[in-house]
Amino acid sequence: MLEEETFVEGISAPDNNRHFVTSLARGLEILQTFRPGEGPVGNNELAKRTKLPRSTVSRLTSTLMQLGYLTYRKSLGKYEPSPAVLSLGYTFLANNKLRLLSRPLMRDFAAQIGLGVAMATRVRLNMVYVETARGGDESTLRLETGSYLPIATTAVGRAFLCKLVESERTLLLDHVRRKHLQDWPEIKKGFEAAQKDFADFGYCLSMGEWQSVFHAVGTATRDNSSGDVAAYNCGGSSYLVTEARLREDVGPRLVGLARSIEVICGID
Repeated sequence: MLEEETFVEGISAPDNNRHFVTSLARGLEILQTFRPGEGPVGNNELAKRTKLPRSTVSRLTSTLMQLGYLTYRKSLGKYEPSPAVLSLGYTFLANNKLRLLSRPLMRDFAAQIGLGVAMATRVRLNMVYVETARGGDESTLRLETGSYLPIATTAVGRAFLCKLVESERTLLLDHVRRKHLQDWPEIKKGFEAAQKDFADFGYCLSMGEWQSVFHAVGTATRDNSSGDVAAYNCGGSSYLVTEARLREDVGPRLVGLARSIEVICGID
């Protein structure tokens, strides 16, 4: 079951939660702020991203550096994650049975269809890839394990939302609405169309709504005993991967992949 406070963007302490340690939350927020491929980041930019005072950010980055989680590039006056950060995520990956059992099926699927396929789960209002398999098509968007995607405009995020129970989905979408008030009418329209497709066919689409040059289809599995949801997507460049191909070929095969994973994993 999802807890409401886990949805909220930012690091304010949930009301009346005496177990919430704000300093710890702020330190973790700093680590989550770094983006793949961007290089070192300074305290000013980190303060802007986290909306924390620069003095607070300075203390946090210094502490994280002393603990070995950040490396300070003196010539630049900036920080970047150190290899120690890998240990935080690797434990999850290594212990994730669903990921381990999905991997060979995903690789076979990608090889057969010629497009990349990925498995993802939710982090706040985003989806994060926990496993990827590349196809032979160079037009496929190259996103690696650990990549973040928005939950409401991507095929993988929409599939995840569709697989949630209604109360969980409503709560998440309310947070999306509050974060994206101006874009909410279009986001809502796109999700409602995706929800209908998911109900009818077991998959949903994102046709350039996340990135204009990318088309994708997504589906999801849910373990009813634990409530855990995993989502899968497959796609490529819009000029090669048409809606017709996604609906007539890739989508049904992706649903078949998800069902095979459920059988192998014994998902109820």
